[in-house]
Amino acid sequence: MNYVHGVLSDNPLFFLINSYTTGISSRVLENLLQLNMKKYNGKIMSGEIGLPMANSKLVLPCGIYGRWEN
Repeated sequence: MNYVHGVLSDNPLFFLINSYTTGISSRVLENLLQLNMKKYNGKIMSGEIGLPMANSKLVLPCGIYGRWEN
């Protein structure tokens, strides 16, 4: 993710990363963002991406996301 700094503006608004690899928790993406976006300060959040199942209150997990925002 260090490559990201080369394409971000000097004052970025947000950075979003998704992963669909099984076995990786959203905390991993959160930790990566903390390490790589610390020079910008800002707020970090992470969570699970899921698809709601029809006629049910269940959600089918299908990935994770990490977001940094200024």
